[in-house]
Amino acid sequence: MHQSISKNIKTLNAILLVFFASLINLSCSDDFAFKGDKVYIESKAQDNPSNQNDLTNSRQNAITKAIANGRDAVVGINVVELQEFTYSPFGYDPFLNDLFRMFNQKMVKQVQSLGSGFLISPDGYVITNDHVAGNAKKIIVTLTDGRKFDARIIGTDPVSDITLIKIDAQKLPFLKFGSSKDLIVGEWAIAMGNPFGLFDINSKPTVTVGVVSNLGINMLNEGRPVTRVYKDMIQTDAAISSGNSGGPLLNSNGDVIGMNTVIYSTSQSSQGA
Repeated sequence: MHQSISKNIKTLNAILLVFFASLINLSCSDDFAFKGDKVYIESKAQDNPSNQNDLTNSRQNAITKAIANGRDAVVGINVVELQEFTYSPFGYDPFLNDLFRMFNQKMVKQVQSLGSGFLISPDGYVITNDHVAGNAKKIIVTLTDGRKFDARIIGTDPVSDITLIKIDAQKLPFLKFGSSKDLIVGEWAIAMGNPFGLFDINSKPTVTVGVVSNLGINMLNEGRPVTRVYKDMIQTDAAISSGNSGGPLLNSNGDVIGMNTVIYSTSQSSQGA
């Protein structure tokens, strides 16, 4: 009888030792609490720094890196240009205007517009659209650090809708050109720019992301004062708004593959992006 009781006590001690050893193991990795006859375990995995790093790294990809590396090379462009127009005392009446054409007057007015551009060298060369700055009387370039510079036109090509301008500054961030010949339909396309003049608020470009939808697009844009025939255009579904004109279109490597130039819709084709 005594031997049986002694044996049972030894067995119970062994069970208790195993149970407490299990609790000790749990306490090394987790918090636990007793409530009634149940044990509640709270994992500390969420406080593990390595898990936080994994979460942060999962949010960083080729697109976010391309944006981070390229956004400081995007500039806002404010332009004042002179536009000619015909003033008629008869308003928009075509009959009277034609009949009394001698009374029509050629007049000039100043027009302010906004656009985008991007630095292509550390010494201040900027590319934008001709329809943004090609006829400008005054050009002001705003950098992402808030600095503003007067710019001068170096050269312009109305046919290809490209203008090269220059600001007097050094050691600036700039973008590198990729090859549009290597583009693949379906690859990422990142549009950056200054829509609606938002640079005047916080001097930071906006970013939209889409894909290359098509290549080698030819289209006619009946604009004023120049009607342009665009050839070998890149079509993208990245959202582009008025004021994005002249901003860069990047691939996922952060290289320039194009320039935001035209918005096309079923109702109209318009300059402005």
